[in-house]
This record gives sequence, structure tokens and C-alpha cells, in this order.
Amino acid sequence: MEHMGIVSIVPPVLAIVLAIWTKRVYFSLFVGIVVGILIYTASVGGTLVEVTETMVGNIADDWNARVMLFTVLLGGLLGIMYSSGGSQAFGVWASKALTTRKSSLVGTWILGLLIFFDDYFNTLTVGSVMRNITDRFQVSREKLAYIIDSTAAPICIVIPISTWIAYVMSLYIAEFERLEIEIEPFGLFLQTIPFNFYALAAIIMVLYLSVSNLEFGPMARAEKRAIEKGELYDEATKDEIPGQDITNLEISEKGTLWDLLVPIVILIAGTIIGIVYTGGYFEPGIGFVDAVGDADAATALVYGTLVANIIGIIMYTSRKVLPLKDCMENFITGIKAMVPALAILVLAWSIGDVAGMVGTGAYVAEIVSAALPYWIIPFAIFVASAFMAFSTGTSWGTFAIMMPIGVPVAVAVGIDPAMCIAAVLGGAIFGDHSSPISDTTVLSSTGAGCNHMDHVNTQLPYAITAAVVAAFGYILAALLDMAILPLIVVLVLVFVVFYVLHARGEKVETDS
Repeated sequence: MEHMGIVSIVPPVLAIVLAIWTKRVYFSLFVGIVVGILIYTASVGGTLVEVTETMVGNIADDWNARVMLFTVLLGGLLGIMYSSGGSQAFGVWASKALTTRKSSLVGTWILGLLIFFDDYFNTLTVGSVMRNITDRFQVSREKLAYIIDSTAAPICIVIPISTWIAYVMSLYIAEFERLEIEIEPFGLFLQTIPFNFYALAAIIMVLYLSVSNLEFGPMARAEKRAIEKGELYDEATKDEIPGQDITNLEISEKGTLWDLLVPIVILIAGTIIGIVYTGGYFEPGIGFVDAVGDADAATALVYGTLVANIIGIIMYTSRKVLPLKDCMENFITGIKAMVPALAILVLAWSIGDVAGMVGTGAYVAEIVSAALPYWIIPFAIFVASAFMAFSTGTSWGTFAIMMPIGVPVAVAVGIDPAMCIAAVLGGAIFGDHSSPISDTTVLSSTGAGCNHMDHVNTQLPYAITAAVVAAFGYILAALLDMAILPLIVVLVLVFVVFYVLHARGEKVETDS
């Protein structure tokens, strides 16, 4: 693997520093791209040409184009689904089935897991559906926001049918191609799931807290306020919470439960059928497992969203839930909401190309393999990704910067690439989950009807607890070269630590 020496790290480091300083990840990634290509070409004119060609090439790439088409179609689907009134109808139905405080919390957790294909839609839908139900049982808005946030990005990154997966695969596919190593992209992603300690711990932790009522820190105080005083949020910090274009759509009063469930089921079923179809399952001699392994996930996601859109529009217009005019307008509104995601996709792919040009991954791999013991490398990748995502508020931008570093390091040192990829993903999810400038954190506050900083302050101790335990899990995983036993240790430790912190908090309160 060739590199340009210490200047090889300038593009990603510059992007990171600028992102932390300016809080503008798009600007920072673009500057990193321009500077990296300037280093590579050593020509101002050549840089202008190469920047253009790099970005256009990534847009025109067959896989990337399908990922962008999927993102556009999903945005349109979110627009028409949200305005159909299906979410509100689901809330009415759920209120009849959930009759206790614990069942309302567990129900919120389950709904968060079921809406696993997009974190934006997850936060908006779960919040709008469950808020009235949890309010009835005096669940603090901070607790609702925490549940929403913990079952948004974390579930999207461990379920292989979501807006995230094709993007993640596109990043590491490019790195393995640069290293001239053949991989099966979808199969490699499946291998990362048990290594994604933070995401899995965050998800399980919500269930644990929902059934045990163990709390500590600011969240314990918020829950006590809600239960004892009936104050669902802190009146002293109530203010206007920012929203999103989709939340401003007019909601149909004719929507039913099926208007939410049918498009979601069609999306999932269509994507699964698309996966096995693109893998050749319907051809003679191709088994299901082989078909999944050879699938074109980006194309399958396009098939699933396209069919879901068509059936959704037919459902809504034929039953006069939404006029065709409103369907089309809401479809376009949903697409507009995805423009930031499309922008970061192109920038992310481009800075990955730039890192490959100057040899960032090769240089870091050479330094790390010589300076750090192998067992601490996944831990270091997790921590670096967490810090970067927390500082910038974006997991996708962190994926783009860290994947060109994590994959070459794993290959150079001889560590399971799935472990290092999972460390990038898990660290970025923690940072994004905890950051006050993260879009999903803002949308979780919005969906729950909670003051944004109240949500951040109550959630942060819980997220840090899971992250510290997950970081230890990566050391153990590297030493044992396996996922399952370290994952079990991580989940058990989360339970133990929470119990100890809860007991300590109660003791302090009693003594005072």
C-alpha cells in the first residue's frame, strides 16, 4: 500500500478539525476534498478539474446512483406515509392495548425497533404515535425522547434493511477495491452486527430500563418530577423546538392503521424479495443463503421503496385518504427532506476517494501497526469515531472519514475487518446519539415534545455508560478474536453498572 507520508493524513484531519471548529460538516468535508486533491495533483488547475471529476464520478457510479435513488424514493415514501394519518390511527389503536406505564414504555421500544429502515422516520413516527400514550401514564418527555433516540440510529445500523446499510457498504467496498481484496459486501455487513457493541447495548438497555424502572442522574430527577408532580417536562426550560419539513405536512383525518402498516410491510417484503432476486435465487441451483450472499443490496432497496410508493399512492388515492395532488406534493416534500443526506453522500464518497489517492489509510495503518498493540486498535478506532461524531453531530460524515482509515488498518494488522468496521459504526452511532448538534437528537426531542437540551442532558449519562462498556468490549473482542462472548459480557456489564449507579443515586438522595 502506497502513501505520501505524513501529508497523507492532512485531508481527513483538516476535515475533522474544521468540522469541530465550524460545526459545518458539509463545508469541512468539501475543504478536505479540495486540499487533498491539491496535495495529490500539486496544481491549482488540476485540482479544479479533479474535484469536479471526483464528485461527478461518484454521482455517476452505478452503485452510488442506486443508493441515491433509494434515498430519494424513501424520502417520497416518508412524505406520503406521514401525511396519510396512519401514524395517528396507530396511536389510537395502541392506546387500547397499552394499559400500564411499563407497557407504554415497552410498546414505545417495540415500535422503535419495528421502524428500522430510517432514523428520521423512526423519530418522527414513534414520537407522534406514542406521546399521548406515555403522557397518560406520566412518563417524562425526557424519558420518551431517550427511548426514541436509542431505537433510531442504533437499530438502523444493525438491521440489514435501512437507509444506512447501502451507504455503509459503499464506503467499505471502495476501500477493499483500493486494497485489491475481494469481499462479499452484504455478508461482511452481517458479520459486523455482533461486533456492534454500542448499538446493541443501547437497544437492550432501553428494554431493561423500561421493565425495571432503574434510573440515575438527571433522568431519575425528570422521572420523579413527572410521577410525583405530574409535570411531563420542565416548565422552566420549555421553548420552541425545531422541526422538519415533513412535520409541517397536513395530516389526513381519514387515515387508518393499515395506511401505516401496509407500506412498511411492502417496503420490507419488497426489499427482501429484491435481495434474493438480485442474488439469483429464482435461477436453478441457487439456494437462499447463496442468493443473500450474492445480492445487490442497493438495487433491492430501490425495488422495495419503488413498490411501496406505488402501492401507497394507489391505497391513499383510491380510498380518498389523500388526493393525488396532495400525494405528489407530499412526495416532493419528502424528497426535499432528503437533500442533506444526498449532499453528504456525495461528499463522503469523494473524501474517501481522496484518502485513497494520498494513501491516508495506508499511512495510518503503517504507523498504527508499528506503534500500537493489535488488541487496542479496535478500541482506538471506536474512541476516535465517537469523539468525531459527537463533535460534528453526524455519524454519516464520521463513517466517511473513518472508514478509509479503519479498513486499511485492519488489513495491515491482521484484525478481523468486521470488528474494525463495527468499531467505526458503533463509535459514530454513540457520538451521533449523544451530540446536541445531531439531527436525530434534535428530531428525537421534536418527536417527544421535549426541550432539546433537557433531552441531551438526561440522555448523556446513559449513553456514556453504554459507550464505556462497549469500548471495553472491543479490547476483549480483539484479544479473543470473537464477537459473541464479548457481546454477552458487554450486555451483562451494562445491567450491573446501571444497577450500581441506580443504587448509589438512591443512597445519595436518602442521605441528603
